[in-house]
Amino acid sequence: MKKLVFAPLVLAFAANTALAANSVDLRVTGTITPAACDISLAGGDFDLGTISAQDLNATTETDLGSSTTKQLNIVCSGATQVAFKAIDNRASSRPSGVTGTSSIFGMGMDSANNPIGYYKIFSWPANAVANGSPAVFRHSNDEGATWTEAAKDASVSFVAYDIQQRIYAIDPTSGGTGQPTPITSASAIIQVRPIIQPENTLDTSSEIAIDGSATIELVYL
Repeated sequence: MKKLVFAPLVLAFAANTALAANSVDLRVTGTITPAACDISLAGGDFDLGTISAQDLNATTETDLGSSTTKQLNIVCSGATQVAFKAIDNRASSRPSGVTGTSSIFGMGMDSANNPIGYYKIFSWPANAVANGSPAVFRHSNDEGATWTEAAKDASVSFVAYDIQQRIYAIDPTSGGTGQPTPITSASAIIQVRPIIQPENTLDTSSEIAIDGSATIELVYL
């Protein structure tokens, strides 16, 4: 009889324990994404046209001079700390032994696997604009930890990111040493300066297709 009485008491106690919760947690979840930016190059590709092998220097490089200008534009949906880097998509075709190697970009190989040449990418801080006002160029070699401002009256030569991890910012605030000012828009004028290898190092028995390719990629800070 004791067992018959004892068992129901235990069950009743357990049931009361299960019903004892008198509070519940409420969670609020979601995701806030940073403002997005778009980067574009107004005017399209830099087309060097048709170059005759006879116009190339036989034993020295042929400097084709600076190209026409293009405008690099950055537009953000909200004020954003953003920079950019230059990636050489033809890095394996960069000629060796060139002075200032970090700032040259390859132009592909000829049919005999000889480097065709290289080009440099330039911009001018004097023409830079951010948030609708004159801006400065700044660069960082340590992923944005420290920044250096470029001279206003000199050109900036982009460095290939695989050689030196340099990023650039177009900043409406001059003289700053901290992080770049958030922007909603920025623009800069850029040019390329192509240089062809000596004609006697190239296979000119067939047509050579110049194939330089670089990517200007945004870096969110």
